[in-house]
Amino acid sequence: MLQKLKNHVLAQTFRELKGNPKWSICTEPLWFIPYSLFVPFQSLYMRKLGLTSLEIGTTLTVGFLLQMFFALIGGVITDKMGRRKATVIFDTLGWTVPCIWAFSQNFWWFLAAAAVNAAFQITNTSWNCLFIEDCPPKHITNAFTLIQMCGMLSVFFSPLAVILVGKHDVVPVMRWLYFIAAISMLAKFLLLYHFGGETQIGKKRMEETRNLSYFSMMKGYGRVFLTMIKSGKMRLVVYFMALTNIIQIATTNFFSLYVTEQIHLSDELVAVFPVIRTIVMIAFVIGLQNLFQKLRMKASLQIGFLMYIASHLLLLLTPEKNLLLVMGYTILEAAAYAVIIPRKDALMAHYVEPKERSRIYALYNVLMIGISAPFGSLVGWMFDLHPALPFLFNIGIFVLCIFLTMASRDLSHLEESIS
Repeated sequence: MLQKLKNHVLAQTFRELKGNPKWSICTEPLWFIPYSLFVPFQSLYMRKLGLTSLEIGTTLTVGFLLQMFFALIGGVITDKMGRRKATVIFDTLGWTVPCIWAFSQNFWWFLAAAAVNAAFQITNTSWNCLFIEDCPPKHITNAFTLIQMCGMLSVFFSPLAVILVGKHDVVPVMRWLYFIAAISMLAKFLLLYHFGGETQIGKKRMEETRNLSYFSMMKGYGRVFLTMIKSGKMRLVVYFMALTNIIQIATTNFFSLYVTEQIHLSDELVAVFPVIRTIVMIAFVIGLQNLFQKLRMKASLQIGFLMYIASHLLLLLTPEKNLLLVMGYTILEAAAYAVIIPRKDALMAHYVEPKERSRIYALYNVLMIGISAPFGSLVGWMFDLHPALPFLFNIGIFVLCIFLTMASRDLSHLEESIS
């Protein structure tokens, strides 16, 4: 068994990686662990402090709108400042500073934190460039899967949050978790900065843009945008980025409210589901990796979206206090996520021109956020009308995604499996 794990394609990839990709993977748990501790209870924490579903959704929408601004300037900042420096500065601003969530008292505190948190969109560009540009192309897909594995393994710390919430109220526990997150995440950002280095493409772009103003570089977005909209491959990535982002609004922010308020499970059980989800994803990635390695991209995506539909239907059919069926939803949703998300991320890496990667990534993020921004308030409004509506809405998106994959000629010709 140990020998099989040692010879697994992911283990081989990790051994062969060097520099920024390897250090990114090694330091990622310092972000994922605290995140996995507080995120299952974030909506409950907001509810306990008096926020309505509409206010929770509005916080998401305002955050999305500000993320559009940061995403737009992210490509220019990444080129001018360098991938390494931009990542440490704006990761700190976007994640460590917003842990003022620890002191939140009402809606306005959460709104302010969401505004600062939006700066992480700059590092959505800079970190991805830092991670990808020195990574051998043959390892990109598996490197993204290893990052996902870091998130999976980190969730095993979630029972600590369950124990704490079981003994204490959600509010004081969350305040401490946010404080710990601020310290852990800052350590991650500083370690990656110290042990990592600027990429070769990053050095070249810094030199090329040394005498250019930010304004003149922003004007270059027009040409990059035209390139994107003329490319069927790039348009497809935008669709998948936006739609998967919309999907996560309901599954991430309203699942805990649905199972506690509609199915009437206890608050402390909320953190159990991420652990189950993680176990399923790890088993799925390790056990079925070779199978999906043989499948075309189109088939893999269609299977993933069908599993998403099955998971949501099961959740909506779950009667009150039925823990077993909610676990069934979690298992199916986790398997779908393990199929869809790494493939979506790897599509970006394969379809983006290296020289313009920073500005293309920035525009991708702007378009993704612009399309999905209104849905934070919309999903919150739907939840107030009836808690089932956000999940029915998601099912409609899954069906749309299946049609997109069926209609795409680019996916038909993509031989490389993404897993």
